[in-house]
Amino acid sequence: MAKKYFYEQSKFSEFKSNTTYHQLLEKTDDEFNDWARLIRKEIVDAWDIDGQPPVKGKDEAGIISHFGKLKKDECNFFVEDPDDDESLGILKNFNKSQSVVNQFFPTMLKTRISIGESADGGTSIYDYFAEDSLEDGFIKTMARAVKRDSMYAWCRSLTTVKDENAFWNGQTPYKFVKDVYDGKIFKGKWENHDIVLHRTTEASIRKYGPLNENKQTYGTILFLTGKQVRRLVKEGFLNNRQISNIGDIPNSKTLKNGKVVKYVYNVRWYDKRDGIFPRIIQAFRLGLGQPAVNFPALTAKWIYENYTNHIEQEEPLHIYDSSSGWGGRIMGAMSSRKKTHYVGTDPNPDNFIDDLGISRYEYMAKYYNDKVVDTHSETMSNFFAVEKQGNTYELFQDGSELISNNPKFQKYKGKLDLSFTSPPYFNREQYSQDENQSFKAYSEYEDWRDNFLRPTLTTIYEYLKNDRYILWNIADIKIGKSIYFPLEQDSIDILQSLGGEYKGKLKMTMAAMIGANVNKRESIETGMKNLVQVGTTWYKYEPIFVFHKK
Repeated sequence: MAKKYFYEQSKFSEFKSNTTYHQLLEKTDDEFNDWARLIRKEIVDAWDIDGQPPVKGKDEAGIISHFGKLKKDECNFFVEDPDDDESLGILKNFNKSQSVVNQFFPTMLKTRISIGESADGGTSIYDYFAEDSLEDGFIKTMARAVKRDSMYAWCRSLTTVKDENAFWNGQTPYKFVKDVYDGKIFKGKWENHDIVLHRTTEASIRKYGPLNENKQTYGTILFLTGKQVRRLVKEGFLNNRQISNIGDIPNSKTLKNGKVVKYVYNVRWYDKRDGIFPRIIQAFRLGLGQPAVNFPALTAKWIYENYTNHIEQEEPLHIYDSSSGWGGRIMGAMSSRKKTHYVGTDPNPDNFIDDLGISRYEYMAKYYNDKVVDTHSETMSNFFAVEKQGNTYELFQDGSELISNNPKFQKYKGKLDLSFTSPPYFNREQYSQDENQSFKAYSEYEDWRDNFLRPTLTTIYEYLKNDRYILWNIADIKIGKSIYFPLEQDSIDILQSLGGEYKGKLKMTMAAMIGANVNKRESIETGMKNLVQVGTTWYKYEPIFVFHKK
């Protein structure tokens, strides 16, 4: 059987560290720390040896099925944006089928994300598993995100809303804990459930609504006081497992500045049968730094198909992607309903398969054509034409600022029908530590702007046919409160200086992180940019700037 160069559905169930949330609560601190070290080792071994990062993934049949859905999808996610004169519309695409592209790029979560002006100190999710210096940080994150379940992956808070916990009968939380002990609550279909207490501050719980002292609620959330918890423990109604996350049960804490922080205690309930996997993957992605995000394939497909409508097509459209990234944009081209020839480049050596002598982009594109393109709707009309007619591609490994020196690429000069990419955001995302990466070659922003950004855009503009479009997804980098590297305006200025006509921007909404709430007023106060409202919901967006070459 030929070797596969993509990962499939994870085998976390075979790990020795695989356990239930209930069993984790029973562990002492030392036992929990040993468990965290074990899961850390098992994850990094699977990653290094089998190419399996800590994601759930689909099996091969699932990959093929989702690829097929990309082909059929009509990309109906465009939303008008009439209140912004600069806006060309909103792209609200949260389709999950496109995530299978990630499975062809196993080093994606090795991307280091830097903070501030310097590239130094950037860490990846992989680093937290592999670097000895980050072991303590990993253990602390697991204690917070998993054992204390800060992301509510396993537990639910006891509330006054019957639909959320049908076993609650209107009693106070104090009486509820006693009833749990007496076996009055978790019976019948609830017999495999239990409770665990969680300590929080009064200031945090107030956001759920006003205090009702008689019912002991803030809004709909029921709570206990420290005094009540200590009494329940003393009288034997709470065991060590149920209080394993709350320490010494204080009423309050006085900070160095003299401020007193008052504590209350939530009652949370959970199913004792729930395993750690696959929910722990969420803790890895959100607790261990910031994960790299792939460009949505269907958004790329929509762009290719909508910004070439003015072209009378006889030959395949030549689409140029100057930073092929993690494969989302080539997949958009392969799944396009228009005949397309994708031209891409990316110098990241991690995305080259030495055994085959081809890039991962080419491997995935060929796999897509072999497994998904059918012999009916995509063949010539001639009765004897039974050969598959998938979209085509050519890949390079040059840096986009240097590719115009490559004779094999020069044949595309004046022949490109569209250019669309999402380039590196200077030093923010470090896709690899190879010296050819732009943040390594040009470590100061001004140097990067003049010697990477400008020549990259110059090549794009010069290689594009007339009456064609350039779409450029880039965003400013925050380096301090309300202070940014101006990647957006610098890109606009460069393309306009080349002769490009700026048409406006598309707003590509970003999926909200679990537990995050985009609030317009608070976001403006903290210097967050690029917010858009769709219906009643506010989203952070990334701009896609649109230019026309006359």
